[in-house]
Amino acid sequence: MIKAKRLSFKELSQRLRDYERQYGYSTIEFYRRFENGELGDDADIMMWVGLYHLYLTSLPVRQFMQREPVMA
Repeated sequence: MIKAKRLSFKELSQRLRDYERQYGYSTIEFYRRFENGELGDDADIMMWVGLYHLYLTSLPVRQFMQREPVMA
């Protein structure tokens, strides 16, 4: 069983880059292949999918939080 761990956005990005180096293609290409059923569903693949999903869902929040506050 995998223990839950908090990751910073920087750590999340690094983990995605680690998978890219390990498998030899970008996360975007990986996800395309995964969606087409070319990669299977072993633990490593599912972790990469999960991390990419987390990245995609957290990116807009991160971008929003970095904006300058608007003064009324």
